[in-house]
Amino acid sequence: MPVPEPFASPRWRTAAACAGLPPQIIFARREVEARPALEACRHCPVARRCEESVAPAESYFDGVSAGRLWRNGRLVRLRGQYVAQSHVTPEGDAAGAA
Repeated sequence: MPVPEPFASPRWRTAAACAGLPPQIIFARREVEARPALEACRHCPVARRCEESVAPAESYFDGVSAGRLWRNGRLVRLRGQYVAQSHVTPEGDAAGAA
């Protein structure tokens, strides 16, 4: 069985805007602690690939993925505007925002 492409080649991670941030920021559970990662995601060139690879809802993920904060695989409602550009619809709304 072939390995899914995002897992077969993790080189996309080196292009991530969050590359180099400490793990405690990437895997933070609260907005205030995750803010640097959320800000980095806003213009990240690999935000969609990040979300596809992490699959936060399916993996009960805690932390930041593709400009969104996840806690136990559920989106956390944020006070700030950090949504990655890849998640903004033509109408200007954040896709999947709760």
